[in-house]
Amino acid sequence: MSSVEEIKDKLPIEELVGQYVQLKKIGRSLKGLCPFHSEKTPSFIVSPERGIAYCFGCNKGGDVFTFMQEMEGVDFNDALKILAERTGVKLDNRHFEKAAPKDQKELMIEVHEKVARFFESRLWESPEGVKVLEYLRNRGLTDESIRLFRVGFSPDSYDATNNYLQKEGFSKKMLVSAGLAMTRETTVENIYDRFRGRLMFPIFDSLGRVVGFGGRALKKDQEPKYLNSPETTIYHKSNILYGFSHAKLEMKKTGRVVLVEGYMDLIATYQAGVKAVVASSGTALTVKHLRILKPFVNTLVLAFDTDLAGQEAAKRAYDLAGDFDYSIKVAAVPEGKDPADYAKNHPDGVISLFEAAPDYSEYFYGRLLQVYGTDGFAAKKKIISEFLPLFRQLRSGIEKDEFIRRLANDLNLKESQIYDEIKNMKLPAYHPARAYGGLDIGSVKAKKYSAEELLLGLMINFPRMAGILREQVPESLFSERLKPIYKEWSDKYNGQRVEDGFDVLSRLPDALQEAAKVLSLYVNEEYGEISEEAVEKEMRSLVANLNRNLLDVRTAEISKKIQQAERDGQRDLCLSLMQELSNLRSYGTN
Repeated sequence: MSSVEEIKDKLPIEELVGQYVQLKKIGRSLKGLCPFHSEKTPSFIVSPERGIAYCFGCNKGGDVFTFMQEMEGVDFNDALKILAERTGVKLDNRHFEKAAPKDQKELMIEVHEKVARFFESRLWESPEGVKVLEYLRNRGLTDESIRLFRVGFSPDSYDATNNYLQKEGFSKKMLVSAGLAMTRETTVENIYDRFRGRLMFPIFDSLGRVVGFGGRALKKDQEPKYLNSPETTIYHKSNILYGFSHAKLEMKKTGRVVLVEGYMDLIATYQAGVKAVVASSGTALTVKHLRILKPFVNTLVLAFDTDLAGQEAAKRAYDLAGDFDYSIKVAAVPEGKDPADYAKNHPDGVISLFEAAPDYSEYFYGRLLQVYGTDGFAAKKKIISEFLPLFRQLRSGIEKDEFIRRLANDLNLKESQIYDEIKNMKLPAYHPARAYGGLDIGSVKAKKYSAEELLLGLMINFPRMAGILREQVPESLFSERLKPIYKEWSDKYNGQRVEDGFDVLSRLPDALQEAAKVLSLYVNEEYGEISEEAVEKEMRSLVANLNRNLLDVRTAEISKKIQQAERDGQRDLCLSLMQELSNLRSYGTN
């Protein structure tokens, strides 16, 4: 048994997918919301019998290796290593012989790991670093937390970091590509350190590998306050959530996550006992971030700063999250402090602060009353106009009616007046509540399966019936893409009595097996429980349909040849082709 087969044997597809997606058993399969695109009705199907998970909405999925590649954004070799480690399967070096020498991505990950260790050593071992360590302790962080998140210190030097990395064997070109060094020239001959004299926060990917850094200024006149790694082949801000690898298990367990704004906020919150906490990495929250979180949680708790920028960030997050069907809550940190300061002064109150967070609509409504008051026409109109966009996004009619009653009561107006105001007000042109069905977040289009794909799927699932009709299902009915699957099926079962469709799948070569399993799964979902009589009728109908299509194609080809023969004056060829065409048409009417 190969390592790949051993991993599949030890790690059932439903067990792996269940770590990312909440699954519900439906017959012999399991279903859940697709982790690869936004949806409200589950279309992601896991088939333990076939060993695959697949979404027929966005056409993504496959076996345990394909799923891991899609889910974690890694290549096959990385997926193999990850799953081998999880299952305790020992890999032979021959699996990776073709991967040598190391590619750009591997070198990028290696240099980031190397420099992360360098920054850590400078924090704990250098005289300058000890002062920075004292600063972190004064901010309330424990040594355990500092080590867990691998916080470091970059020397206040133009070349200390790149000199160290060059001695470790990394080229100047690699250091510039990795965003660790910079140059003012068109060449990389003269480079200098990007991060100098800064508190360094390693940024991890979903697998816990260092892929970038956030560097915080330590001097008052140091600009910018936060300096982040640039986009590289392994670091894309819109795809990375700081702390995600630390929070994954707790998010899956609780179904909720706290979103904070900064590195210190996150570490302090985590230290206080809220393990399911993430932060956007050097950018505002994006649709991709929300899509990454969706397989793990249904509730987002926003813990942004209480200043205007923080409020705008919370509002934007709410608008973006609407189409993902999240429950959005807001934790207003008391005294206008950020989560890090609050965690330092009230470590025992952090968990309850987030657990008691109200729904965003409640928070936003209360804040409008607090900011504008309820006296005077201008204040009342302002409250209604600013609440309108959120009101339009509320999905529950009961919740809408409740807010109408509260507005009427708090503003001393009649409910009919509130309704009139809302009816006459227009949303801003850019607002997501204007869009039909919510935000346009990159809709997916379900693949429409062809007659030949349906026929082949039925043949795989019902091999006995396919055997009976075998003479009526020639290879010519299938396109070049599907012929290899048909030929394997036909060659292996020629003249044999086949009862088990899964035996058909298991005998196919690996290269064809996954495609065949997807067809088998689709047919199973499309037709459900179907009798053999119904299968035979459907197969005959599909064969007739395919034959008509073939006839139409061949007729068009011959007609084109006849026209060409007439133009060339080839009378004999023209007559021969016309006879062939007549025979074809006669065949088609029989």
